[in-house]
Amino acid sequence: MGSKQVETVYCDFAKPFGAQDFQVLIGSVGVKSVVTNFYVQKNTKFSRRNTPIPFEVETVNNGRAMDLASGKFTAPVKGTYFFTFAGHASFPSSFTRVEILSISFYRNGNKVGTAEVGEFHSDNNQLCPLNFQTSQNLQAGDQVWLQIETVSSGVELYDDSRHLTHFSGFLLEEDFS
Repeated sequence: MGSKQVETVYCDFAKPFGAQDFQVLIGSVGVKSVVTNFYVQKNTKFSRRNTPIPFEVETVNNGRAMDLASGKFTAPVKGTYFFTFAGHASFPSSFTRVEILSISFYRNGNKVGTAEVGEFHSDNNQLCPLNFQTSQNLQAGDQVWLQIETVSSGVELYDDSRHLTHFSGFLLEEDFS
């Protein structure tokens, strides 16, 4: 057992115990005390600001750490997690100003990063993609979520039965320290 993870070592028993090359680190083992991964989708439009984005469709939720109704993921263990979001903004016809949709990723109420898309002179109901990826070191109990920061009048996070908006995440490496 290493200081933060399970390690694999090679021991050369032909050498005396304590010799410099008696034990050689080969690498770490991807041991996890809890399987944690999720993939959720929307199937409705959403445009509420400063509110965690809820999801309607649960495709995978191993470990039950993602709450669809609240839109929040709660880390079950300390470790490094990876999250990715993809969605589409729907823009109304606009010929006089830039229309914007920005979505931010939050950890325990603190903004970590933002994805933003804007359009000028768009066709009515034009769809534009926006994406966000991040790796985060989380403590057990930390929560992460997405929420709309900025949304121009008539703009929305678009979705329908094609599930154009989705959010996923998984535990990359557990920290056993």
